[in-house]
Amino acid sequence: VTVAAHRRHPEFLPLIVLGIATGAIDVRIVQVWAWPAAVVGLWFAATALLIAVAAVRLQALSAVCAVAAASLYAVPIAGAILRWHLHPGKTALIGDGALQMQLAGDFLLKRVDPYGADYARAGLGAAPWAEPFPSPALHHLVTWPGQYLWSLPLQAVGRLAGWWDERMYLLIAAAVIWWLLITLFPGTAGWVAASAFFLIPGHSLVAVLGDNDLPMLALVLAALLAADRRRFLLMGLLMGLAVVTKQHGALAVPLILAWAAVRGIDVGTLLKAAVTGGLAALAVLTPFVIWNAGAFIQDTVVFLAGSGVDAYPINGYGLSAFLLSSGVIHGPRDAFPFFVLEIAAGASLWAIGWRWIRARRRLADVVVLMGITMLAVLYVSRYFHDSHLLLGSELILTGVVAALGGQARATRSEPLAGRAA
Repeated sequence: VTVAAHRRHPEFLPLIVLGIATGAIDVRIVQVWAWPAAVVGLWFAATALLIAVAAVRLQALSAVCAVAAASLYAVPIAGAILRWHLHPGKTALIGDGALQMQLAGDFLLKRVDPYGADYARAGLGAAPWAEPFPSPALHHLVTWPGQYLWSLPLQAVGRLAGWWDERMYLLIAAAVIWWLLITLFPGTAGWVAASAFFLIPGHSLVAVLGDNDLPMLALVLAALLAADRRRFLLMGLLMGLAVVTKQHGALAVPLILAWAAVRGIDVGTLLKAAVTGGLAALAVLTPFVIWNAGAFIQDTVVFLAGSGVDAYPINGYGLSAFLLSSGVIHGPRDAFPFFVLEIAAGASLWAIGWRWIRARRRLADVVVLMGITMLAVLYVSRYFHDSHLLLGSELILTGVVAALGGQARATRSEPLAGRAA
């Protein structure tokens, strides 16, 4: 491929770079699983061939993007699912977050309140855990009900069949996100942006354990698509459902509303959308509050914001860990007003984002600002993990790639327009 071709068609460059980086991580994953070298070689030879096709036949780029993402992202997840169920052992080959989602669904199917339930006795203690303290998830469910409600019908069917893995639902959520991204950003830009989302280095590593941010992100992106299509009441409904799926979804709401303003929402419709979203959220939360208000508040509020034995211990590598190691905070369960820092970071970025989005009027900027906001607010929260870093980074990268792809397409269309004139 010539340098001139690279300049005319830069879209495939992220696919090549990200594919190589993610492939290197995938090799390490399957080496740990002791896959035969011949199988690994055949898998990566086929994937490399497909990526090479993108560099030579750019008209095939969309299909190659889909196959590359399926190969480098979905294959390791499918391997992890099969490995856990074909080779059961004392250690559950699934992350504690995804396993807790599955166990919460099990509790609900047995008509047991998932808040305040004993996840240690249910088997969560078998999940991998590398911190020096016991997993907080053993006795607390910090997420809101949507995190495990949407997969419940599938889980009920799987339970009848005697086999279920929450990562199968997360793969479905991933497929929905793929469709949403190529719909939000038509053409080559959308296909490469979707590939960037799934091939960002480290995503497959998190996903083999269970990337439980995907359902919330699917609802957030669906709300953004509804705003772009001027389906404002649907936008409100989806935003409400996103927030009760995972609380991080609330960080995207003001930015989606900024895009709705760009698309012409009026005050009356905005209020109707807000009421729709609020009612949807209440419909999901109210049954659990009525069921056991004390357990629900203890798990989702006190545990995250309190202190002492009932506080989530500071860990990870965010601001909280720095303050703890420097002596500003004396103990991992001590109280500290992280919520003030979170509000300050969120409000500042919302204000900047509102002005930026309305001035630039570019959809990709909304996705970038979502990622920046989530990254910044979670960094100054009580705990900041690799999954939080991935959450913000994948949105930022996706938005940047979509914006660059859109610019490249516009640049190529200008000479054609000139010749037509």
